[in-house]
Amino acid sequence: MMTQSTNLPNNEKFKQGAEKLRQACQLLDSLNLILDDAITQIESENHRHPFYLQKLEKAKNLIKS
Repeated sequence: MMTQSTNLPNNEKFKQGAEKLRQACQLLDSLNLILDDAITQIESENHRHPFYLQKLEKAKNLIKS
C-alpha cells in the first residue's frame, strides 16, 4: 500500500485563497441582490397587468363560492 502525503499550502497562499473566495462571495451576493431587485420589479409590473388582475378576481370569486 502506498501512503499519499498531502501538501498543505503555506500560510500566505492560504490567506490569498481565502481572500479570493471572500471576494467571489461578495460579488455573488451583489449579483444576487441585483437579480432579486429585477425579479421584484417584474413581479410588480405583472401584478398591474390586466391578465393577472382578471385571474386574481376569478380566484377570489372561486373562493367565495
